[in-house]
Amino acid sequence: MGTEHLTAEVHRERAERHAKIGHALADSGDEWAAVCFFYSAYHRVKAALLDDVVFDDPNTCYAKHVDLLPQDRYTSRHKGRKHTSGGREWGINDLVLLLYRGAAGTYDKLHQMSIDVRYQSGLRASIPDLLGLWSRWEALCDEGTLGSDPVAPGFEAEEGPPFTTE
Repeated sequence: MGTEHLTAEVHRERAERHAKIGHALADSGDEWAAVCFFYSAYHRVKAALLDDVVFDDPNTCYAKHVDLLPQDRYTSRHKGRKHTSGGREWGINDLVLLLYRGAAGTYDKLHQMSIDVRYQSGLRASIPDLLGLWSRWEALCDEGTLGSDPVAPGFEAEEGPPFTTE
């Protein structure tokens, strides 16, 4: 895949489609519902990152984390990497924890269930437990948990980073 980026709207459409397939698979008792639900959550997060005002300004990014940059909203990897030369590459999981802390636990559980199905011996939870976790995710999204407070608590603009918008 090239350097193209999907729009937030396309991510939301993909999230909806994956959720519908997840429900159909869960209704038939298929553990692959976990994979669909996780990728639905992934696309919801990607849409949230694209819409999040925290990425609109380097100073606001810095207020959240010294290594956060506006272009980090486009990351697609799950886990980030720290570089020996300093700095880091953010992963989606890292950004969920940093920006959408209230959803991080549920997102991580969905991710782990997806890994269990794809790479391990299968779903360790029951389908009803998976559906309960999915319902929790949907409630978090409906509550607006995938929206960031643009400025970290205690950040004073005059003590801010050495970025300018000029």
